[in-house]
Amino acid sequence: MRNSIRIGSATLTRFLASVFCVAAASTCSVHAQEKTPWTRIVIVGASVSDGFTASIDDDEDYALDRYLKAALLAPHEPVRNLANALFFMMPDASGSSQITQAMTNRPTLVVGIDFLFWFCYGDGKTSQERLDHFEKGLKLLEKVDCPLILGDIPDASAATNGMLSPDQVPGTNVLVAANRRLKEWAAQHKQVTVVPLAQFMCAVVANEAISVHGQTLARGTTKALLQDDRLHPSRRGCAVLAVSILDAFLAGHPGSDATQVRWDPDKVLQAAGPF
Repeated sequence: MRNSIRIGSATLTRFLASVFCVAAASTCSVHAQEKTPWTRIVIVGASVSDGFTASIDDDEDYALDRYLKAALLAPHEPVRNLANALFFMMPDASGSSQITQAMTNRPTLVVGIDFLFWFCYGDGKTSQERLDHFEKGLKLLEKVDCPLILGDIPDASAATNGMLSPDQVPGTNVLVAANRRLKEWAAQHKQVTVVPLAQFMCAVVANEAISVHGQTLARGTTKALLQDDRLHPSRRGCAVLAVSILDAFLAGHPGSDATQVRWDPDKVLQAAGPF
């Protein structure tokens, strides 16, 4: 004899309602996490983000994702680093590929501190060609619909010591025009934060004092934030850069929780671990 279970319509209604509420709560929880910028960070860009090592005898790890992870106390998925040190060879193709791949990861935050560098620097370009190429880089970034952190364009002429050739370096007029254009573009794209990388680089090359989130690194000590090629950050430079990136982002988002960041670069270095 087959057993049968009879459920009244009221009981069934309450059961289905409870299932719906649980599912809705779960969905809301997921969406709430998705709104946190730290949940799913993707890095795009060139050699600084990739962690270029200037010396073949240097076995340190300079990849930016390692230091961002160490600086963040907030829960987040593993930081995805799509940056490539060979970006300079084909910036248009590399940039397009990285942005496409980044967006397939459904990022909650994209960090491209050096993404635009090779859209301004490069071989054999006139001033106008450089600025036209810079516009192409900005156009690629319009595909990013989540919070986006970019660095402005620094004067890297101090690296024409074998790392860069003089004809790869744009003139001062181009740097000024590109950074002015970036500022205008960012004002039209409210999800964009611009890190003053040019100011940072200028101070470090000159060994001047810099301040990050209320902490001052004294004059005469900041030169050590760069590797010997005078272009790529040292380990401590990576830690300071990571803190600077997060500081710039939180400054533009007053509601963010500053306690979710390690602000001391030395503690970031310690958290990044031995190499």
